[in-house]
Amino acid sequence: MLPFERRQQILAEINTHGSASVRDLAQRFGVSVVTIRRDLDDLERRGLIIKTHGGAVQLKRETHAELRLTEREAQHRTEKDRIGAKAAELVQPGQTIIMDEGSTCLAIARHLRNYSNLTVITNGLRVAAELLGTGIDLIVVGGVCNHESAMLYGPETEKTYTSLRADLYFMGIDAFSAEDGIMDANFLQVGLKTVKARSSRQVIGVAHGAKFGRRAIARVGPLTMLDALITEGPASPELKEALAASGIECIEA
Repeated sequence: MLPFERRQQILAEINTHGSASVRDLAQRFGVSVVTIRRDLDDLERRGLIIKTHGGAVQLKRETHAELRLTEREAQHRTEKDRIGAKAAELVQPGQTIIMDEGSTCLAIARHLRNYSNLTVITNGLRVAAELLGTGIDLIVVGGVCNHESAMLYGPETEKTYTSLRADLYFMGIDAFSAEDGIMDANFLQVGLKTVKARSSRQVIGVAHGAKFGRRAIARVGPLTMLDALITEGPASPELKEALAASGIECIEA
């Protein structure tokens, strides 16, 4: 069995039973306890489990569960509106913009409705619907529909993004920290966010400050994926320090 396959089975075991011991896992998979500890180190580093003395436990559901977009939209509404307005101020006529599908990007879309001479690319159905009937050229990248988040995803979605080029990418962020970088509650987002970032000249994260220091199940990449982060002000000294250490501009809304 390959290490990747064993780690997937270990993760399934922990999620099924809530916890597992190093010794039991070693016996089950016929490997040494040292190998299991390395497996658990890898799973914890990826934000999938929490290591304990002698084993590991499942992440509590609330640390990584994906909320419905309507529920997420209701959280921190005022802060998201301020972030949306500040993001819209950065947009220049003639630019092409990639936007994620989350509630903060939906707030940005609301502040862009009166813009023209602008192209927006998104795989978010709610974001696209917000821009219908405006003077904005809208490109909706198709795929399989995730009803929870109103996003379109899949191999063809990622393939389409690789063929596109944008000036700005507004990246919605579920959780981030100096140690673990950018994280998301949905595994589907890892490949999508990566290819969107590669297709854009500038990547601007959008997130309210409460998401700093949190953990989510899927690691997207290091903080250095971002050129700037827009958050509500005043940003905490810890957040500013972490961003400055990675060469990221902190833009307060």
